[in-house]
Amino acid sequence: MAFGAALFGHLTRPVGFLASFWVANALLLGILVRAPQLATPSGWLAIAAGYLAADFAMGGGLLLTFWLTAANLAGVVAGFLLFQRIDPTDRRLERPQSLLFLLLISAAAAGAATIVGSGSIIIFFGGSLRHAVELYLTSELASNLVVLPMVLTAPPLRALRQHANALGRSVRPLLPVAALLISIAAGSMIGGSGAISAPMPALLWCALSYGVFPTAVLTFATGLWQGTALVTNLPPSAAEFLPAVIAHRLSLALLALGPIMVSSINSARSELVNELNRAANEDSLTGTLSRRAFMQRSEAVLAESAHRGANLALLMLDADQFKRINDEHGHAAGDAALVALTGQIGALLRPQDLFGRMGGEEFAIVLPEIEPADALAVAERLREACANIELTLDNGRPIRITMSIGLICCPATNASLQSLLKQADEALYAAKRDGRNRVVQATPLAA
Repeated sequence: MAFGAALFGHLTRPVGFLASFWVANALLLGILVRAPQLATPSGWLAIAAGYLAADFAMGGGLLLTFWLTAANLAGVVAGFLLFQRIDPTDRRLERPQSLLFLLLISAAAAGAATIVGSGSIIIFFGGSLRHAVELYLTSELASNLVVLPMVLTAPPLRALRQHANALGRSVRPLLPVAALLISIAAGSMIGGSGAISAPMPALLWCALSYGVFPTAVLTFATGLWQGTALVTNLPPSAAEFLPAVIAHRLSLALLALGPIMVSSINSARSELVNELNRAANEDSLTGTLSRRAFMQRSEAVLAESAHRGANLALLMLDADQFKRINDEHGHAAGDAALVALTGQIGALLRPQDLFGRMGGEEFAIVLPEIEPADALAVAERLREACANIELTLDNGRPIRITMSIGLICCPATNASLQSLLKQADEALYAAKRDGRNRVVQATPLAA
């Protein structure tokens, strides 16, 4: 990785000068932050060997090669040590304030590389100390801010495939990317110092439309393209080259922060909304629907089933002698039993079925579009599956738990939700009276 990234930097550099867009340090820093187990003595030696091999392959001189490799390692080591001191959540850029840590660590890593390497520019390429420091510092800072977010937020390959498949189903999600390509082309044709800001509105649109990682990838691609275009249009004179490159790199560093910050804030807001929705609609212990969400969705399912003229079944389930489990083994054991029961039940239901916790150890299930015989068969499978669960407590003691189930199934046009709940509840108590661990099916009554 070190060899390939360093070679890429060499191949994109202007003739007779340092690389215009050096991604190797930021790329390796991000990988080490994601996989700190690689930061072993042999790992650092491998990185140094990759840098040296790339430089020698491009005909670099001995002293300059070792000097620049030392500077590269100084930046990566400084950044790695600082990233280890912050919270893992901030390393993954999962909070808006994580961008502040990214900026500070990127600047510190760039500073470490500049302290070690800027002298090589003066000796081998000429120029003042100020220009050498500015050139080195802005190069490292821009690379860190453009590359690191992409590496630190990269999801697993499976998630990438899912996102790609989702994008492929519709043209609309691709509109922000199309706008970005158009703005880059327009900026390239217009030229001038303002061309770098041309893609900003499209990048912000991408930030609001996609997550942090896609935004980081698009920002990286934009920066890479603009950096390459800038170098090809610059005159070879160092007097004109240096100020333009320094200004471009500083602009690129600041350009990278805006869209990623917007995307991070938008992702945090979306996650907060999702958490609020889960808190309002899901039972915190079992993950089933809350009572309120179950009632609302059941009313909608009942209305849809009535419109289609289909049958609908409602099951009331209650864990048998649950109070004894709490009294003898503690509430933690009771919670574990409920989680195991709901997990087993949920695995046997269809995607369209509704499963909610009504309170305590009592649950309800709505089975839309089902015949009475099939509903009874489902209820029996659920009862049997629960009876086969055996939990082992922390002290090694096994416990078993059973379910009593009340069932009502009738045409949806002939019932209201409250009527179905009342009839299923009466059937449930009949199952309790008859000895528990059984299913009792109620005879449908008019609403």
